[in-house]
Amino acid sequence: MRSRVTFDRVQHLVRVPVRVNDSAYRFLIDTGIGISVVSSAVAARSDVTWMNETFTGRRMSGQAVPIPLVRLPNLKLGNYEVDGHVAGVADLGDLDGPQGFAGILGPGFFAGHVVTTDPAAKAVTVCEAGHVPQEGYEIPLEVRHNGLSVDCFATLVLPSGRKLCVEVDTGSGSLILDTQFMRDCRVTADDESVSTEKGTDETGHSWIRHWATIAGDVHLAAAPETAQTAPRVQFQDIIHDGLLGADYLYRYRTTFDVPGARLLLAPLTAGSD
Repeated sequence: MRSRVTFDRVQHLVRVPVRVNDSAYRFLIDTGIGISVVSSAVAARSDVTWMNETFTGRRMSGQAVPIPLVRLPNLKLGNYEVDGHVAGVADLGDLDGPQGFAGILGPGFFAGHVVTTDPAAKAVTVCEAGHVPQEGYEIPLEVRHNGLSVDCFATLVLPSGRKLCVEVDTGSGSLILDTQFMRDCRVTADDESVSTEKGTDETGHSWIRHWATIAGDVHLAAAPETAQTAPRVQFQDIIHDGLLGADYLYRYRTTFDVPGARLLLAPLTAGSD
């Protein structure tokens, strides 16, 4: 089985057409979300089953966020389909329009399958495990399961040479690092070139974010050839060492082989996949 669909973007996020039974929607794909999420409008459909259960996830800053769970009817992404997928329910805003979407697909939606995102071809391809394109740099993944949640981590090397275990998160745009690693990136909070923002999230938690274009390279330990020079980095107190986002990953044709616990990064070519 091989299914291929074209995508567009909501900012850095990949958005794909998904059918819920016979209804057409648009969903995002996010490797860092943990579990899939659907909008309240999708959850209100008569063919969706409320489970009287909740799943408690954590924001990157550590706040616990419980969400109710539903069991979805047939979901189809191209020729790839899943029956009875369990998702959380959240207010996702507008379903339509340039920024609209009705759900977010997490790694669990693709259980037992391999997903390739090709930014040059603007295509997402799903195939069965064992039918993986072999070209590209191979990055070992640490796959963590927490109930319904699936998260993937890899080793990233900072300009100081320090190695971090970072979540591979296409839901993030820039590289995000815990504040403690600013010195490893030759940055301090009072540098004139550093911009700082303060705010409060919906849980009431206050945050401080520092943004800096760092000197030097960051690279995945398994593939120094993928180094990104002088990336723009967000520093914040978070529960992980860091989140490796789309700005790094989508310089390549990116294949998540969760069953094989690996990530493949292949050079982009026009019209590839």
